[in-house]
Amino acid sequence: MAKKKINSKPAPKGMRWVCCRFRKVRGTSGKKLDAHEYGYEAWCFLVPSGGP
Repeated sequence: MAKKKINSKPAPKGMRWVCCRFRKVRGTSGKKLDAHEYGYEAWCFLVPSGGP
């Protein structure tokens, strides 16, 4: 089965996209989610770019 492509919009000014295969679940369980198990290539998040 093919993985779903990550087609994201351009990031807003002062932000950038970060993509990774694994992500931690919020809370104290310590579980990690694998994007491939959910049919995605990666998880993508907006983060501050740190530049002016």
